[in-house]
Formats: sequence, C-alpha cells, structure tokens
Amino acid sequence: MKQKKTTPDKKKKSTGKKLSFKKSLFIWIGSFVVLGVLIFTFGKFVLGSSNGGSDLDLEITYPPIKTISPTPTRASRVTPSPTSGEIDYDSIPGLTNGMKYPEKLVDENSRNIMFIGQDRVSGLYDTIGILSIDKKNEKLKLIMIPRDLYVDYNEKVRHYLELNNRVNDPDFYKINSAYLIGPFMKHEGRFGAYSMNFLAALIKEIFDIEVHDYVRVNTEGFVNIVDLFGGVDMYVPYNMHYDDIYQDLHIHLDKGWHRLNGKQAEGFVRYRQGNDEMGNITHSIGDVERKKNQLNFIKAFIEQHGTISNIDKLPSLIGTLNKYMKHSIGVGDVLTSYIGYAKDAVINKYPIETYTVTGEYKYFNQRSYVVIENKNNKNDN
Repeated sequence: MKQKKTTPDKKKKSTGKKLSFKKSLFIWIGSFVVLGVLIFTFGKFVLGSSNGGSDLDLEITYPPIKTISPTPTRASRVTPSPTSGEIDYDSIPGLTNGMKYPEKLVDENSRNIMFIGQDRVSGLYDTIGILSIDKKNEKLKLIMIPRDLYVDYNEKVRHYLELNNRVNDPDFYKINSAYLIGPFMKHEGRFGAYSMNFLAALIKEIFDIEVHDYVRVNTEGFVNIVDLFGGVDMYVPYNMHYDDIYQDLHIHLDKGWHRLNGKQAEGFVRYRQGNDEMGNITHSIGDVERKKNQLNFIKAFIEQHGTISNIDKLPSLIGTLNKYMKHSIGVGDVLTSYIGYAKDAVINKYPIETYTVTGEYKYFNQRSYVVIENKNNKNDN
C-alpha cells in the first residue's frame, strides 16, 4: 500500500492545522498501544470497568487482609519490619533487595510506554506490559510481565506495608498489587498518581526499563476500535466454541481464515476453553496459548492497519479512546516526540517483537509466584 501523499502534510502552513495533525499522529500511534492493552485486559475472562475515573489513586480497591503465617524462605521475605523508631526507612535506597532481571529487554534510547489492564472484580492490575519503541534499531517490542511475579521488597517498603497492616498479606508481594503500595509511601515521580510512580520505579529497578508514559484502559472500547478499522484478517488455529450466559459471552469461530469484526475479535482474544451444550469442557488451550493468540492479533492489527491513510478515521477514534482510557499525555514534550516515532514506525514498517518475562513457578506462603533468577543474589530454596 503506497502512501504518496505523506510529504505534503508536512507543508501545511496553518498553525491550527499543524496542531491538529500532531494530535492526530499521537493519538494514532496511541490507539495501537491502547488496542494492545484492551486485548490483554481480557485475561481470565473478566471485563474491565466502564468508568475511566479521574486520578488512578482515587480508584484503588484494596483486597481483604489475609491472616497467615509466612513461610520463611529466601525467596519469601514476607516478614514484619523492625519497629525501632530510630530507623530512617525513607533513607533506604531502592524498593527491592537488589532484584535484577538477568536479560536486557530494551535499548537504553527506546521510548517505553507502560500499559495496564485492571481486573473489574478485584481491582488488581492483572495486565502489566511495556510497548518499547526502538527508533535506533527500527522495531517495536511488546513485553508482558506475569501478574504473579514475586517482588522481594526491601525493609523500607515492608515498613510501609506493616504500617498499613499488609506486611503479612502474601498477595501484596505480587507485582499486580504493586500499584496499591504507592499511595502508602506517597511515592513521588514524573506522574500525578503515586500508584503509577511506584509501579514505574519498580519496573525501572527490576528490568532497567525507563517508563516514559503509561496508558490504562478498560475493555469497553475494544469492539468499537476493531470495527472502526473494518475488522482484522485472522487465522483461527482451531475451533473456538464457548458460551457463558453469566457473562453474556458467546464465542463461535471455526478453524481457518476469517475477517473478524469487533465482537468476533473479542471472542478470539478471550478464548481459553470450549464447552458443549451441557456446559462440559471440551477443549482447553491454557493461558500460554491464549497469550500467543493475543500477541498474534496485535501484530495482525498493526500490520494491516498501520498506515498513515488511517489518520482520516481519527475523528471518531479519538472520541472512543478518550472515553475508555487514562494516560500520561502532557507529561513533558511527549506530543512532539511521538510524531517522529509514529511516522518512522509506519513508513519504515517496524517489525514487532514479542517477549514474556520468564521465571520459575514456586509455591510458598500459600500462594503461587513467578520468581525470577536474580543475577545479583540468586535464590536457592
């Protein structure tokens, strides 16, 4: 698909038109980020909240306090902080006990956007990922972080957990609960919400990824976005048939190539298992295979609709996005930066790499965690 009229757009003299064009380009590339978030938010067959809300910290829902006795292991440091008033906890550097992921995931010059999907029932951030725009190497990278990733918090963080009666709650040591801790500490950073500042700082410390912006969405706009772009050509790798009257969820796709509309695409990315007329499970693909389908869908969407000509569809798209997302647009001069990224990604056809953070599944403190191999201080329990 050749785009011969890209250059003249640069030469428009009107200041108002230039500003509108810049906003359109930013929202355009943001739409693909949001689409990725929307897709992964379908994890565990749970729909997100339809209300975007105001500040993220005002929407936090805390899980009930657990009353268990932590298991003392090196991988599990869920122990109360010292009560001595002589300790200056705020002077303790960092957030973890030297946690470092053993692989380099992004180029240091990349622009990294943290995307988040929130579980409607628990309020937890069950989808956490990074879209890294690597202009130097001309590629996009989607990085998924397991919701059950164990975080080995240091004495400072555990002190604030203790003050808020959460130090012995094993769920608070999973990364999908990390945003809950930010308000405890009034964690400062580049964003307006303590929750986002804390989560971004944690990702920087563990993965050495600088988070420049964040996007948080619900799933309400997913069908609208796919339909707005006219659907997606997708190969369905096996029959997908599932009905759930409680969620009003009905998935019926046969194996083979299909032009998926919004509702069909929703079924494709949410499918995890099949059932018959009696409700009996007939086919199960598990979370790993479902994540593969989700990543394939994102790639197909971007490859098929990542054209500058689609800017013409932005008037209706912008209204949809504003209704269903929260973001950090306006922090710094991001608008100007994303213009170049958007043009390069489309014109140079950046390839899309996908990556899922890995670790060892371990069970302790009556919970299952994903524990990464810490290159600075390996766990050997």
